[in-house]
Amino acid sequence: MGGAGRLPRRRIHRQRVPGRPGGGRTSRTPGPDPVTVNHPAPGVTGPGSDRADLDLFEAERPRLWGLAYRMLGVVDDAEDVVQETWLRWGSVDSADVANPAAWLTTVATRLSLDRLRSAQRSRTSYVGPWLPEPLLGGPTPDPDTDADHDPERRALLAESVTLGFLALLERLGPVDRAVLLLHDVFGWPYREVGEMIGRSESAARQIGRRARERVSGDRVRFDPDPERVRELSEAFLEAVTAGDMESLTSMMVEDVFHIGDGGAEHHAARRPVRGRVRVARFLVNLVGRLGTGDLTGVEVHPVVANDQVGYYLTVDGEPLLLTVLTWRGDAVAAIHLIRNPSKLRAFHRAWDTSRRRSG
Repeated sequence: MGGAGRLPRRRIHRQRVPGRPGGGRTSRTPGPDPVTVNHPAPGVTGPGSDRADLDLFEAERPRLWGLAYRMLGVVDDAEDVVQETWLRWGSVDSADVANPAAWLTTVATRLSLDRLRSAQRSRTSYVGPWLPEPLLGGPTPDPDTDADHDPERRALLAESVTLGFLALLERLGPVDRAVLLLHDVFGWPYREVGEMIGRSESAARQIGRRARERVSGDRVRFDPDPERVRELSEAFLEAVTAGDMESLTSMMVEDVFHIGDGGAEHHAARRPVRGRVRVARFLVNLVGRLGTGDLTGVEVHPVVANDQVGYYLTVDGEPLLLTVLTWRGDAVAAIHLIRNPSKLRAFHRAWDTSRRRSG
C-alpha cells in the first residue's frame, strides 16, 4: 500500500538515542536537569542559607520533582511546586521538623493538589485527549534505597512516568491520584499518606484501593529491555513509512490503542483509536497527510521519552510531533502521539541541548 507522499526512508536518522550513552540501559538524566532551584549565593541570608538545610533539600529534590510532575503532567508547574516547597522550607526552623522528608513531601503534595484542582477544571474544555508534557529520557532518579533492592518497586517507578500511566491518572481526582502515587509509587505508608492529605489512615487506604481499581484495567506494562524495543520500533517505523498494512497489523496486539494529543491547533484523533486494523489505517493515513506537504526539512529522530523508546519528528529543526510506542512482548500494545506545540516546547529545548552537546 501507500504511494506518493510517504515519508522518505532516507530521512530516518539512525543516530544514537540521546540519553542512552553507549547504547546501554536508559539514562534517567539526559540533557539538562529539568529543575533548577534558585539558591542564594554563599553568605546570603534567607531560604537555604544554612548548608545542612540546603543539602537536605537537595537530597529530596528529585523525589519532590518526580511527585509534582506525576501529579501535574506539566514541566513548568512541577518546577513551580519544587520552588515553592523550597521557599517554605526556608521559612521554618528545620530543628523543629521531626521528619524533613515527610514535611517536604506534604508541602509538595498539597501544592500539587491545589494546582491540579485548578488545572482539571480547564482540562474539561481541552480539545481531544489530554496527554502530559513529555520528558526527554526520564526524570532524575528517585532516591529510594528500598526500590534499589526491589525489582518490582523499580519496575513500578519506571512505569509510573510513562505517558500511558500518566494518561490513566487523568481518570482520577486529585486526592485519589496523590494517594496512589504516594503509596504505590513512592512507598509512603498509609498512615503518613493520610497525614499528608489530611485524612485518616483507613480513609487513605480506601482511597488507594479505589484509585488502583480505576486504573488497573487499562494498564499496559511496558517492556523494559531498551535494545530489544529499539530494534522492534525501527521495524515498526519502517512498516509505517512504507504504508505496509500487513506488516503493521502483525506487529500489534489485537486490542492495541492509539491516543493523540494535538490540542486545538493540530489534527489528531479526537477519541482513542482501538484495534490493530483501525490503528494501522490511522497511522498510514497520518503519514499520508504529512506527505502532502513539502518534506524537504522533515527528519525522524529516535529518542527516549518518559523512559520509553519513541520517535521525534522535526521540520527544519522545529517540533512536529512525538510518538512513543509501548510494547507487550514483540507487539505494540499502545501508541501515544503528541502534536500540540505547547506540549513539546520543554521537550524540544532539552532535545536540542542534548543534540548540540553530543554533536
